[in-house]
Amino acid sequence: MRALAWLCLALSACQLSGPGAAGPGGRPEVVVSQGPISRAEQAEARQLLESAQASFEARRFFEVLRTTDELLERYPSSEVSGDALLLSVSAAAEAGEAARADSAAERYVALLPAGDPRATDVRLLQARAWEGSAATQLDRLLRIDTLEAPTQREEAEAATRAATDALAPEELAAILAAAPGDGPLAPIPQTLHAVNLLERGDREDATLLAQSVLARGVAGRELEFAESVARGELPVDRRPVQSFRIAAVLPTGGSPALAEFARQVAEGVELAAATVLEEPYEVSLLELDDQGDPELGAQIMMELDSLGVMGVVGFLEERELLAAAQARQRAVPIVSPTARSTEGAGEGVYSLEGPDPSAATEIARYAASRAFQRVAILLPGSPHAFEEAYAFQEEAERLGIPLVGTFSYEPGATFFESQIIGAQNALRAAEVAALGLGQEDTLRVEMLEPVGLFLPVPPEDVEYLAPQIAHFALDTLAIELVGTSGWTDARVLELLQPRYTDGVVATAPVGSTVGSPGLQRFREAYEQYFQRSLINAIPAVGYDATLLLLEGLRPGRVSPTELTTAIGGLEGVAGATGTFSVVDDRVVRETQLVRIENRALVPVTEY
Repeated sequence: MRALAWLCLALSACQLSGPGAAGPGGRPEVVVSQGPISRAEQAEARQLLESAQASFEARRFFEVLRTTDELLERYPSSEVSGDALLLSVSAAAEAGEAARADSAAERYVALLPAGDPRATDVRLLQARAWEGSAATQLDRLLRIDTLEAPTQREEAEAATRAATDALAPEELAAILAAAPGDGPLAPIPQTLHAVNLLERGDREDATLLAQSVLARGVAGRELEFAESVARGELPVDRRPVQSFRIAAVLPTGGSPALAEFARQVAEGVELAAATVLEEPYEVSLLELDDQGDPELGAQIMMELDSLGVMGVVGFLEERELLAAAQARQRAVPIVSPTARSTEGAGEGVYSLEGPDPSAATEIARYAASRAFQRVAILLPGSPHAFEEAYAFQEEAERLGIPLVGTFSYEPGATFFESQIIGAQNALRAAEVAALGLGQEDTLRVEMLEPVGLFLPVPPEDVEYLAPQIAHFALDTLAIELVGTSGWTDARVLELLQPRYTDGVVATAPVGSTVGSPGLQRFREAYEQYFQRSLINAIPAVGYDATLLLLEGLRPGRVSPTELTTAIGGLEGVAGATGTFSVVDDRVVRETQLVRIENRALVPVTEY
C-alpha cells in the first residue's frame, strides 16, 4: 500500500533527527507532548522505535503496538514520539484493529498544522483501516483538506468513489451532513447525492447541489452526472458497478494427483467467478498455489489480507484450512470445497464437506421405522465421523434402539477385518447362540431380529470398505447397512460393482441428480464458458464453494464481517452438487433418504 511505503520512508528519514530538527520536506518534527527529556531518555526512546520498526518489518504487528505504547507512555516528549504514534496507526491497521488505528490517526493529525500534506497520507491510511465499512471510510476521506501529489489524488479519489457507491442514499446523505463539505474530495459523493435527490423528486435541492459541484470543477463520471442533474435529468445509467476481489488458493503445484484434482476444482471456481454474478457486479479472481503446504498457505493468507480480497475459496484439507484461518489478520471468510472439518478454524470458515448431524439423525429415524432391535457403528476415527455418529446414537437411543458397539479405524486405513467382525459379533453373536444356530443355519434369517450397522464414512473409504463387508457376508446375517452421503457419491457408484452397494440405505443431496436445475445450469455454463464437454463432477465442488461466497456478496459491497453474516443467513442455494443452506455457521446440503439399486438412487419415501 502506497501510504505504508510513505510511512516507512518518513520514519527512515527521521531516525537521525535531533530535537527540533525538520522532518520530511523540511517540515517540523512531530512530538506528542512538549516537555523536558534527557539525552539518555532520547536514546532509550530511539531504541524502542527501532525495535518496533523491526517487528513491523517482520509483520509482528501486536508486538509493534506493545512497543509503541511503551514508548508513548514513557517518553511522549522524545523526538521520535510522533514517529512511534504514526507507526502504531499502520500496525493497528495491518492487525485489523480498525478502531485503534483510527484513534491513533486522529491523535497524530491533531498534532499537525493545518494544510500539512502528512495529514493526507494518514487519512488515507485511516480509511484503509476501515476497509469494508464504507460509511466510516467516506467520513475519513472527506476530512482530507489537501491533495498535492497526483498519485495521492488518484488513490484518494478511487477510494472515495468506491465508498460512495457502496452506500445507500440515506447513508450517503447522513455522511455528507456530518462531514466537511469543502474538501477536495467532497464533489464525488455530493454528485451522487444530487442524483439521489433528483431520483426521489427533490428537483430544486438536486439542481442547486449539481450547480455547486460544477462550479468547483469536476471531471469524468462526476461531470456527466452533475450536468445531467443540472438539466433536471437523471444520468442514462446511474447504477454503480459493484467490484469484488476474491481469491482461490489451491495446491495446483502439489503432487501430480493432487495438482490435477486442484486444477479441476479451479475450473469450477473460475466459472463461478465469471458467470454467477451479472451486472452491475464485477468479480476479479486472484489464483494462488499453496502446494498443499499449511505453512505456505498461512503465509499466502496473511498476504491476501493486505490485498483487500473479500473472500477466499480453497485450502482442500483440514490442516491447511486451519493454518490459513488462524493466520488471518482480518475476518476474511474462507470456503473450502473439501475439508472434512472446520473445527478450531474460527468464525467465517466453512466447508462443503463438513459433518451433517441432521442427515445422521434422519438415518436413525429410518432405523426406528425398520424396528431395529440394536445398532452398531463402524467409522473412521475423525471428528467429522464422530459428530455424525453421536447425532445418530442420540436419536436412536431416544427412539429406543440401543447401541451395542462403536468400532473405529484409523483414517486412511484400507483393511477393516477386526472392525467388521467386531460389529457383526456385537449385533448377532448372542442372538445366534440363543437360537442354537450354527454356520449352516445362516440362511434362516427370518428368525433373526432386525438390526443395523451405521457407516458414516467418506467416499474414499467406501471404495475399500464395501467389498470387505461383502466378503464377510453380513447380508447372510440380515445385518442392514445404513450410511451417509459417502455411499451415494457419484464417484463411488461409478467405481464399485453394484453388488457392493445394492441395498444400502443412505442419504443423498437433494438437487444433485441428473436434470436438477442447479446441476443443469452448471453443466450448461461450463460447456459454454470452456467450449468443451463436462466429463466429471470435480469442477462442481469448486463452483459450489465459490457460489456460496458470491451469494453472500450479492446484496452489495460489504465488509468481511458483514459477508460472514450474509453467508450465515443463506438458505436454499441451488448448486451443482446439491441445495445448500448455512445452519449454525455450518454449510449443509438438503438431503433425502435413498436406497442404492444397481447404481441408481431410489428415494425412500415411507419410514
